[in-house]
Amino acid sequence: MTSKPKKPSPPVEIRRFLAMAVCLLIAACQAYVPKSLDPQATAIHFGKRRLDDPELRMAIVSSGHWSNKRAWPPSPWKLRELQGAALYYHPEIAVAKAKAATARAGIQTADTAPNPTLSFAPELGNPGGGVSPWVLGFTLDYQIETANKRGERTAQAQAASNAAALSIADTAWTVSSGVRAALLELETATRRLEILESQRENDDSLISMASERVKAGEAPRTDLAIYQTQQSRNSLDLADGRSKLDAARAKLADALGVPAISISNTAVSFGALDHFPATPTEQTLRKAALIRRSDILGALEDYAAADAGLRLEIAKQTPDLHLNPGYTFDQGQSKWALGIGLTLPVDRNAGPIREAVAKRDEAAAVFERLQIGIRGELDQSLAAYHADLQRLREVESLVTTQSKQLDDAEHLAKAGEGERVAENTARSLVLQAKLARIDALGQAQQSLGRLQDSARISFDEN
Repeated sequence: MTSKPKKPSPPVEIRRFLAMAVCLLIAACQAYVPKSLDPQATAIHFGKRRLDDPELRMAIVSSGHWSNKRAWPPSPWKLRELQGAALYYHPEIAVAKAKAATARAGIQTADTAPNPTLSFAPELGNPGGGVSPWVLGFTLDYQIETANKRGERTAQAQAASNAAALSIADTAWTVSSGVRAALLELETATRRLEILESQRENDDSLISMASERVKAGEAPRTDLAIYQTQQSRNSLDLADGRSKLDAARAKLADALGVPAISISNTAVSFGALDHFPATPTEQTLRKAALIRRSDILGALEDYAAADAGLRLEIAKQTPDLHLNPGYTFDQGQSKWALGIGLTLPVDRNAGPIREAVAKRDEAAAVFERLQIGIRGELDQSLAAYHADLQRLREVESLVTTQSKQLDDAEHLAKAGEGERVAENTARSLVLQAKLARIDALGQAQQSLGRLQDSARISFDEN
């Protein structure tokens, strides 16, 4: 009985080399770490956010938005402290930071040289005569990039990373500006509601006095009807004011990135509505807006990235070198070889270069559009701010006039020379003028905020 010939196996040295190569590859690899995303868990986590969190305190202290001299938690919360809380909680900040981290990671990817390629081609022959039947060939392909391709690729990634980092600053400004606008809206809604409450009390007094005069035959019923109509209109304004107050508080919570319930009983204060800081010169504002804004600098980095991309595509016209050292175990004989190759850009990389030129031109157009838009935004903000300040001065004059008339009516009523109805009517006019003043103050503060947004600089606020 004849036995089957034993199948030859590769030489021991070759098997050891393959085993060692596999072990090295496995050791150098990173393991996958699972990280699940649970919508229910994230919703619960958001619901637990609050303004008295000790970690929030550490964050706003380190960011310079709160001083340890004040008790924790602050009461009331002022604008700067709320802005610090928003920079800690608002999801747009987290997104901007995540994008910046992704862009930074791209620098390492761009700066990494191409991996060599290992080729293994075993063959099994039947030479006979005691000669090994194996032909084992190993070839390495080392790509050597020329014309500074790696440097240009890294420069492109670095510019993209710079743009992403500047986007964090721009997002932080936008979030802080949103907090200011929401707090201003809440402050004006609160003050309006206080005046509307006083107006309701004054309407009740007017109707009571008018009813007595009608019963006594001292005034026609049309006078009473006028006061009742006014009361109905003011009651609608009061209901609307309460609704706006609730909406403003919810808007502030959204601007902070916290649940509305977490600030439902939190005291907040915008500060003095009639405080308007000195405005920088128009030249200073234009320089800040057109040259120093974070989004302007980010657009410049986008252009730099597009320019580096063009240089990279131009550099690809230069062939890369490929070194191909090899070893072959040919039926018992060791053979060494060294090959040299070139990447041949047959079309001189014309298509990618044309595309890169177009991308750079697009980045330039985007930058110019942004700068022109900012110029228009600044012009409109300056004009609106000056106009609103002028309107505020006129409303202040009206409040002064109406208050003087109320003082005269009160003096006459006390001296017995005037009627209480005239006094309450004058008070009603004063309250209406004060409502107009609150609206004018709020509008002027909004214009001030838009002016600061257009230049991306903060004036000396309260």
